[in-house]
Amino acid sequence: MKYALISGANGGLAEEVINLLINSDYKVFALDKDPKLIDKYANNELVTPFIVDITNDEEIIKVKDYLINNNLTLDLIINFAGIVILGSTLEVNPSKALTLMNINLMGTYRINYYFKDFIIKSKGRIINLSSEYGDLCAIPFHSFYTMSKRAIEVYNDSLRGEVSSLGVKVIKIRPGSFKTNMQSNVENQFNELVRDTKLFKDPLMKMKVLMVKELDKAKTTKKIVHTFKKAIFKKKPKRVYNVHRSIKMKILSILPEWMIDLIFKLYF
Repeated sequence: MKYALISGANGGLAEEVINLLINSDYKVFALDKDPKLIDKYANNELVTPFIVDITNDEEIIKVKDYLINNNLTLDLIINFAGIVILGSTLEVNPSKALTLMNINLMGTYRINYYFKDFIIKSKGRIINLSSEYGDLCAIPFHSFYTMSKRAIEVYNDSLRGEVSSLGVKVIKIRPGSFKTNMQSNVENQFNELVRDTKLFKDPLMKMKVLMVKELDKAKTTKKIVHTFKKAIFKKKPKRVYNVHRSIKMKILSILPEWMIDLIFKLYF
């Protein structure tokens, strides 16, 4: 039997991957701050849930101590935990932006930092979740999530280079739009932004229309399992996997900045 640690384990994508793992001779240590995680896996002997805030070092260390005290190992870490905050860089309170970076970037950093000895010993794998926004241009009113995923890209690639000589594989996955609680929260956030903005009501209304169209194209979470099978089980996995990337995002990612600026100026 092998052992995996999953952060953000109560999310829709994580749930699909946990099911994949427990059907593939893995035992899973599932971490999430949502107390519902306990009930979800209360009767599953192959999943041990932990209520953990990944912005809190002490809570993460308690899980590490549990593994040490029970003489357990780790073969795989997958970092799913993340949040989305939408809004203008001139109107969103800095504390909210800091919270997002602390979860999306530093949460991943903390998990890998505190459990590195287990993965190095097993010559295991680390899978970090980026996004289709990770290598994308800056999109107005969506910059906070993009900043965090751009940072994950740099962090992931640096980590991969550092641990390759230790026999550890580091893999980056860039999901597009999937039907999760995170995605369903986007439309609610836009409604609040339109209500509260003092500077950008018309542009936000137009951006909401664009985002809703993209969300309508979201795939079910089951569609991502095939990609994770490759990342987890292939002897020589790719460095990065793109899955269900929006055509609009693909086009934007290859255009020069001046043209992207022009497109958004004309659209708004």
